Amino acid sequence: MKKILLYTLGAMAISATFTLQSCDKIKDKVKDAVPAQDISFTGANADIVIPPTNDTTAQGTIGEVSFAYNLDSMVRAQTSGALGYADIKSVKITSLKLTLTDGSAANNFANFVYAGAAFNSDVNGGNYDPYTIAYVEHNPDNYSLEISPAVTDASQDVKKYFQSQMTFYYLLIGKLRRPITSTLHCHVEITYVINI
Repeated sequence: MKKILLYTLGAMAISATFTLQSCDKIKDKVKDAVPAQDISFTGANADIVIPPTNDTTAQGTIGEVSFAYNLDSMVRAQTSGALGYADIKSVKITSLKLTLTDGSAANNFANFVYAGAAFNSDVNGGNYDPYTIAYVEHNPDNYSLEISPAVTDASQDVKKYFQSQMTFYYLLIGKLRRPITSTLHCHVEITYVINI
C-alpha cells in the first residue's frame, strides 16, 4: 500500500513539474508571439505653477510639480494586457512642448533668456540627478506662449528613471531676462517612446 501511495505521489509530482514547465513555455510563446513594438505616449503631462519673481541673475528651477503614474497599467492597456512594465526594453524622450496657458504681453517666454525642462522620479530613492530633457539656450526676446526645444539626446535611454508605479517630478528650468510679475501656469507635454 505504501509503495502504491509513493508511486502515485511521485507520478503526481512529475506531472505537476511538466505542467508548470508547459505553462512557462506557453507564457514564453505568447510573449514571443507579441511583436516588439514602440509605444508612444504623452499621458504623463502636467502643469507647473510659475510664481512671480524678480531674480534675473540665477539660472535654475523656476517651478516644479510631482504626480503619481502607473506605467505598468499604461503598457498593459496599450498591449491588450499581453505585456507590462517588466517587458520594457528602453524608454526614450522624443519631444517636449511647454505652453503658458495664461501668459500676457508682459509675462511670456520672452521673459526667459534660457528655458527648458528636466525630470526626475522617486526610483532609486530619488537619488538620480534630474535629467535635462530639452532647453533653448538663447531664447529670443519675442512674445511667445509656446516653445518646443529640441530634445537634448533623443537616443538616450532613460529607463533607469522608471518603475511599474512611480512619482514623476517635472521641473521648469531657466534664467530670466526680466521679472515675472504675475503667477503663470505652464503645461508640460513630453512624448516618450517605450520599446517593448
